[in-house]
Amino acid sequence: MNHVEAGGMPVDYFYLSRSDVAALVPADCRTILEIGSGFGALGRTLAARQPCTVDGVEINPAASKHLERHYRRFWIGDVERIELEGAMQEYDCLLFPDVLEHLVDPWTVLGRFSRYVKAGGVVVASIPNVCNLALLYRLIFQGMWQYEESGLLDRGHLRFFTRRSIAELFSYSGLTIENWQMNRDRYVGIRRLAAIAAKLVVPEIDVCQYLVRARRG
Repeated sequence: MNHVEAGGMPVDYFYLSRSDVAALVPADCRTILEIGSGFGALGRTLAARQPCTVDGVEINPAASKHLERHYRRFWIGDVERIELEGAMQEYDCLLFPDVLEHLVDPWTVLGRFSRYVKAGGVVVASIPNVCNLALLYRLIFQGMWQYEESGLLDRGHLRFFTRRSIAELFSYSGLTIENWQMNRDRYVGIRRLAAIAAKLVVPEIDVCQYLVRARRG
């Protein structure tokens, strides 16, 4: 088992560079705010790829020594309570990498932080898909809804989303999704055959995570 850090998250979680999230950030974004910065791996990836400054919000106090080396500014605290002074409409891009599902009220948080994005700016997020074959199989045929250290049923997940409810979440905050990407499960053997059959009915049932880029009007 991985060593566990603050908030019950495996320590490896705080080092994830998330190239899949970075791929959705436009190359012309110069000011970026990352919610759930971890130890700053994603921000460093973006800063190495394009001329930009990255600010961050992170709940884990241990992140401070990492973020102060590479981030322009950062705030340590609970994203559902923290306020960023003087940052209104400052950013070209707002990032929520695997964050919204951990919140009590992601609708309010997404709407509130979207105000920090310039008109025409973007919000990029990655969100697990609860309408997933492996998860539904365990629920329907085994009666299991078992929380785990990480994955679709991460112990820290408080909210669960499908593609439709993700679209509703962003629409509620006045954001228009312009790009959908998907991380899919990879099956072998009999599970692969079962997935092929299930996809005839629900084409995205093998999606374990959606990645979206939305535009602020």
